[in-house]
Amino acid sequence: MRVTMRTLYNQIKTDLGSITEQMNLMTSRLSSGKIYRRPSDAPVALTHALSIRTQLATTSQVKRNIVYAQGWQRATENVLQKVEERLERAKTLAIQGANDSQNVETRRAIAEEVRGILEEVVSLGNTRFGGRYIFGGTKTDGYEAGEGPFVLQGGGEVAYKGNRDVIELRVSDSTKMSINLDGDSAFLEGGVFDALKRLYDSLVTDSRDDVDASIGKIDLALKHVNREIAKVGALSNSLDSYSQVADSMELTDTERLSDIEDADMAKTAADLAVLQTSYQASLAAASKVMQLSLADFI
Repeated sequence: MRVTMRTLYNQIKTDLGSITEQMNLMTSRLSSGKIYRRPSDAPVALTHALSIRTQLATTSQVKRNIVYAQGWQRATENVLQKVEERLERAKTLAIQGANDSQNVETRRAIAEEVRGILEEVVSLGNTRFGGRYIFGGTKTDGYEAGEGPFVLQGGGEVAYKGNRDVIELRVSDSTKMSINLDGDSAFLEGGVFDALKRLYDSLVTDSRDDVDASIGKIDLALKHVNREIAKVGALSNSLDSYSQVADSMELTDTERLSDIEDADMAKTAADLAVLQTSYQASLAAASKVMQLSLADFI
């Protein structure tokens, strides 16, 4: 087969172009730290990398959910602990009011403090986290002006305007968790408001026996609040566990992504040096070929 000078020139041009492209790729890897600039550079690696990036995005959202849920739980626990403190104070007042040394005037004075405790507990029940009522069920906003999930009425009764629905957030790829305690379960079922109202009424009417009976009601309310606090603590512990799992998954996927798409800088630098040597040698050879003239063949 006869090889013409045109064929030789074209081959030299192709070879130099190929080496230049490879040098460009190695330079790009060194500057970006990645093994590809476009999908065609490493299609299999890119497919795996996209899958891992999708998982990382999901894990990132899960971590944000967990952080939000943890904040919600801390707010809930803080409120319940304050309610517990106010009930303890109400019990102390009930014991004081049940004493035979009290009279109509002193019991009514105690009743005023109990009324204040009732108002405080209603206000605590209307606590918001991030602008959302934490004890309103899924009705975390949308109340009338000046109102919340709990409304203290004129006779001392407390009306609940929220619902008993749960707020769920995804805390893992396959798990959703309820993060809220609705006001009905947290307060009304335990008789929190009812116990305080009964104590207030019995003090106002100067009924020693009723005041004494209200102590038992307050004890039941305290036990209920303690159970709710324990429930929140258990949820917080679960969230901590899910947070640890999410952190571990994120670290593992980040390392996998690095293994797949990050360039081996030392190897890439060595490959570039080899290509540069080849390029210089090719240029030298091409220079000699290009200098041939018709006189060289005579």
